[in-house]
Amino acid sequence: MIRALSIHFLPGLALVLCAAVCPLSAHAGPRSLLAGCTAEPFGGEGWSYECGDFSAVLSDHAGVSAQRLWQRSRRTFQKQAAGGVTFKEVKATLAGRKVRLLSMRPKVTEAQESSVFAVVPVKGKGARRLLCKARGTPEPQARCGRVLEQLASQPWRALPEEGVAVAQSDAALAGRELVAPDGCNLTAENGSGRIECGDGSRLDWTRLPDASRLRDSVRVGMLTFKDVPRASFLESRLPCAIDGARTECTYLRMLGPSERREAYFAGAVVRGMPTVISCIAGRSSRLLPQACQQVLRIH
Repeated sequence: MIRALSIHFLPGLALVLCAAVCPLSAHAGPRSLLAGCTAEPFGGEGWSYECGDFSAVLSDHAGVSAQRLWQRSRRTFQKQAAGGVTFKEVKATLAGRKVRLLSMRPKVTEAQESSVFAVVPVKGKGARRLLCKARGTPEPQARCGRVLEQLASQPWRALPEEGVAVAQSDAALAGRELVAPDGCNLTAENGSGRIECGDGSRLDWTRLPDASRLRDSVRVGMLTFKDVPRASFLESRLPCAIDGARTECTYLRMLGPSERREAYFAGAVVRGMPTVISCIAGRSSRLLPQACQQVLRIH
């Protein structure tokens, strides 16, 4: 699903950005335009940046063409503008790729702010959506072009660079804030958390300090689950994904009619963060329990 960039037109053009949290990576140059900004995850697809006199959004969309993403986004902008914004489309080059830029300015002359939008194709991945909004004088407005160039050059689904402050949320899995479905409870602290539902299904996740511990952590979770006296389990491997990061799940099912005991275990580097999850079926009759559906996909 492609998440819409939401724009509200108040006295001028204002971005509505979303929130959650993560640690940092280092791929910035010494003159980074984002140094000193505050980053917040934009769904599970990218990051929003709040930088004082300008703000920006980067979101990466796997398996989506740049043309489709452009058309859908432009329709959304025009609908939200309700006739109060002037749109101008120009051709440009970002990170060595030819793109179209859509500049947006409010028709109200007192509103000294503007936005510029672009979609960049990423070969073998999908498309990247970029948006920058500047407030005040022409100087920060001109800066938006350079901001888009910098964001277009970043690696696919990379973490915010060194020098960017990242807000922190306990209820986040690799930077995306999770919510408890109806009938479920969420508890989280220091990068780990649990969603537990009334049908006995449960999702647990843990952020590890480094990827070298992923395999061992998955194995420990499996052994703990299998620690049932005089019980035998059917064990199989399934291709899966943790919030879009492809990996392999170990599926365990206890053999015997007395009790349903099933679980999925997996680990992957999700948006740069080593993450381990376990998904317990409980009494759920679903192929994928409710507690796990917003994070885990079986392929």
